[in-house]
Amino acid sequence: MVIDSSRWDGSAIDRWNLLHEALASQERRMILYSLCDVPGERRIPLPEAAMTPESSWDPEKASIRLQHHHLPKLADAGYVRWERDPFCVQRGPRFEEAEVLFMLIHESIGRFPQSLITGCEIYEELYSDTRQ
Repeated sequence: MVIDSSRWDGSAIDRWNLLHEALASQERRMILYSLCDVPGERRIPLPEAAMTPESSWDPEKASIRLQHHHLPKLADAGYVRWERDPFCVQRGPRFEEAEVLFMLIHESIGRFPQSLITGCEIYEELYSDTRQ
């Protein structure tokens, strides 16, 4: 994969903008969230890592969407590295920029308004874990 590493050296504002752009898609959030649960060099299979268990999706269409849109965006920001064969993803050199937000959300999910939790499977799961 060709990675535009020039985007890695921007200002803090540029980095925040890249992070917000990465988190603007459920599929990209799921990939990043899935990578939080595995050791640094481990690869996880795609397209499964991008989908929620409750989603109805066509794996072939999802793979195309990931390869042409979502994965290049995450790779250009430095959050992931990915391969086509086998189709998988792993943490990139800037993964910690995304990971820290998921950690902060996890630690404070009980303080979030319900309007930011209901309907978002990642956060519903975290919220229910804190209530048990």
